[in-house]
Amino acid sequence: HWAMVTVILFGIWKNMGYYMVIYLAGLQGINSELYEAADLDGANSWQKFIHVTVPQLGPTTFFVTVMLTIQSFKVFDQIYMITQGGPGTSTLVLVYHIYNEAFISWDLGYSSMVALVLFFLVLAVTVFQFRRQREDGE
Repeated sequence: HWAMVTVILFGIWKNMGYYMVIYLAGLQGINSELYEAADLDGANSWQKFIHVTVPQLGPTTFFVTVMLTIQSFKVFDQIYMITQGGPGTSTLVLVYHIYNEAFISWDLGYSSMVALVLFFLVLAVTVFQFRRQREDGE
C-alpha cells in the first residue's frame, strides 16, 4: 500500500519542475492586453484568473496532460530503483512486467506482445485526448 504511494510521490517530485517551467512559459505567452481589458470591465483578480488565465492556458494544460498520461505509463525507472516491483507485487506496473518477462524470464514473444498492447493503449488514450481537445476548441 505505502510502496505505491512512495513511488507516486517520487514521480510527482521528479517531474514537477519540468511542468512548472512549461506552465511558466504558457503564462508568459498570455497577452497582457487581455488583463487590461478585464481591468476595464471591472474584473477582480479571481475573475481574471478564471476568465483570462485559465482559458489562455488551455493548450498548455492539454500538452501537460498528454505528457503526464504518457509519462504515467513509463514509470519503469522509479519502480526499478525504489522497489523493484515489491513488496510482493504491490508496485508491479505494466512496463516493469514487460522488463521482467523479457530480461528475467527471457519470454521475448510474450513481452513483445505486452509492449505492443501498451503502445496501443497509450495511442488510444492520446487520440482520445486530442479529440476531446479538438471538440472543446470548437
